[in-house]
Amino acid sequence: MAEAWQVTTTIIIIYSLVMVGLGYVAWRRFRRTIEDYYLVSRTVGGLILFLTLAATYHSAFAFLTSVAVFSSSGVSFWIGSMLWTILAAVGGYVLGKRMYILAKRYGHITPADLLAHFFKSEALRFLTGILQALFIIGYIVVQSIGLGIVLSIGSGGKIPYEEASLLFMAVTIIYLIVGGNRAAFWTDAIQGVWMYIGIWAAGFYIAYKYFGGVAPLFEQVRQHAPKLLTMNWSWDLTTSFVIAFSFGIILLPHLWLRYYSALDTRAIKIGSAGMAIYVSSFYLPAMLIGLGAAVLNVTGLNLGDVQLQPGFIKELVGTYGSRDAVMAHMIFVLTPAVFAGFLLAGAASAAMSTLDSMLAATSMVLTRDIYQRFLRRNATEQELITVGRALVLIWGFLGWYFAVKKPGLIFDIVAIAAAGGLQFLVPVLQVVFPKRRLLDANGVLAGLIVGVLVTILFTNRFGIHEALGLPGYHPAEAGVIGLIVNAIVALIVSSATKRETLAQEYSETLEQAESK
Repeated sequence: MAEAWQVTTTIIIIYSLVMVGLGYVAWRRFRRTIEDYYLVSRTVGGLILFLTLAATYHSAFAFLTSVAVFSSSGVSFWIGSMLWTILAAVGGYVLGKRMYILAKRYGHITPADLLAHFFKSEALRFLTGILQALFIIGYIVVQSIGLGIVLSIGSGGKIPYEEASLLFMAVTIIYLIVGGNRAAFWTDAIQGVWMYIGIWAAGFYIAYKYFGGVAPLFEQVRQHAPKLLTMNWSWDLTTSFVIAFSFGIILLPHLWLRYYSALDTRAIKIGSAGMAIYVSSFYLPAMLIGLGAAVLNVTGLNLGDVQLQPGFIKELVGTYGSRDAVMAHMIFVLTPAVFAGFLLAGAASAAMSTLDSMLAATSMVLTRDIYQRFLRRNATEQELITVGRALVLIWGFLGWYFAVKKPGLIFDIVAIAAAGGLQFLVPVLQVVFPKRRLLDANGVLAGLIVGVLVTILFTNRFGIHEALGLPGYHPAEAGVIGLIVNAIVALIVSSATKRETLAQEYSETLEQAESK
């Protein structure tokens, strides 16, 4: 008879092979153009856009670190997550719809296309491409961390974390290189459904099986960890989380490009509304698992073969470098093997559905905005696709390399990436609301550079602030500080230089599109 870890691991691996198969099918539909490879020829309808937005916005962040943070911060995470997920969806619809209109009208494929065209600046194109490619590495790293944790725990520790992470990274790279972003969209649709069902099944199973229901679970939390039922985050920290995890994430290239790929503005409307409902409700069962973990970390559990020792979270931190392994460990220990296999495959799908989008987006940004514009202007589309595939490989393994260093809690690493994405809110607002001209290329360049530098200097994760004698802040807070400085510098410099932009033309384009 097969052991539990063998059953669980087999299901996870079969799931991975199915994803590779979908990549092959997507390749058969591939039209051999860069627009098709990255934007699926702008043909994504509302249902698929909704699923891919939700799956891409979610990741190892949603399935793993949400449970980890619930187990340490309690309902603070739920309050914050409700705000930032809804704001992300609203922001995505308002900004994304206008970005789509402009991208379709002028043929924009990358985020830098939009900004460089509007502000008439190739220097801005270069800076945008470099910054977005660099900050998204943090997001790639956390997906690799999540994938390594899931397979390592699912195998009962038989597959080491480093090798597990590498295996899943290779699977994602293979189906993405083969099928392009079409493969990412198709797999995202399946993964979006899978992980949603998985998190609800896991939440209710654990709550009812081991605590007797939701109400008894909360009663045990009140007895053993009452602080988790109160707001533990300060108002300024919560506000920073809400701003960074909404606008900061949707302005990273993997989500930005989702809006470019839409069939029409109606698809964006459906996708954004669906994402708000999906994402905000996702954290409810995650909260049940996280609070359950907090209780069992105090009381322990001894039901024959099902055992958890008091203080088990500390042991997981020692092994995996953070609390992020709590979710996978709870599922592996507390649920039947077949059930655990499907649920952990759902956790893997959460990471893979974001990882594929990030690798595709980063590849496109570097291929089009750096390689084609500054190195090989006459490159053929086939050459660009080949270069893009090579960059998928390079960035994927770069993310894996940093992941095996166990850099810490996924929540904090994602905040670094989001803090970088947040700096683009300043120029994007000018582009999509161009009627009142406030910024020019010089101002935006200065604002981005200063904003990013301020974010890096004040982020407590890098240690630079200590060497310079500066105060250190959580990456989300540092990102908001950087955003404020960014906006001030951009306005001051723009008022002094007053370079020409396409504000009038963009304003007319948007007015014509919205009048139809």
